[in-house]
Amino acid sequence: MVESIGERIKELRIEQGMTLAELGERTNLSTSYLSQIERDKTTPSLSTLMGIARALNVGLRYFFEAEAEAAYVVRADVGQGDLAADAPIVRLRLTPEVGSNKIEVERVMLQPHASSGPLATYPGEEFAFVLAGEATISVGDEQFALVAGDSIHYDALQPHCWSNQGDQPCIVIWGRSTSRSERQP
Repeated sequence: MVESIGERIKELRIEQGMTLAELGERTNLSTSYLSQIERDKTTPSLSTLMGIARALNVGLRYFFEAEAEAAYVVRADVGQGDLAADAPIVRLRLTPEVGSNKIEVERVMLQPHASSGPLATYPGEEFAFVLAGEATISVGDEQFALVAGDSIHYDALQPHCWSNQGDQPCIVIWGRSTSRSERQP
C-alpha cells in the first residue's frame, strides 16, 4: 500500500527521533500546520515540501516513490562533477541523490595544501580510502596521516576535519553513513 505524503513525513520524522517542534524550527513552519500535513488534513505546496525534504535530509522524490528501486546507477559521464576542476576541494558524487540516502559516497580530490576546516558533527559514521597522494584526517584530538591504500573509519559525532598537507593532489573515496540526520560533507 502506498503511504500518503503526510504519513511518509511523519514516519521519517519519527525514525529520525525528531519532534514536530524540531521539524518546525528547521522548516520555519508551525507545529500545528505540520501536524495537519502529517494527518493529511492539508496538502503542502511544492516549496513547503521541498523545505521539509531538506530538513529531513531526503530528496523530494522520496515523497512520491511508489516502491523502492532495486538499484540506482550513477553513470560516470552524466554530470556528477568534474575532478579536473581547479577548486581546492572537488567532489564527485558516486551515489545518487535518490532513495533513502542512508549512505553517501564521493570521490574527493584535495588540492595541495587544501583543508576542509572544521566539519559539522552528526550521528553517523564516516569512512575514507586514499587512492592517491596523502591526507591528514583529524578526529577528536588525534591526527592521522594517510597515504595511498590507507583507510580510516570513525564516529562522525566526534569533531573532525581533513586536509592535504602535501605538494600533490590527494584523491579519496569518502563515505558517510547516517540515519538521515543533518550532515555536511
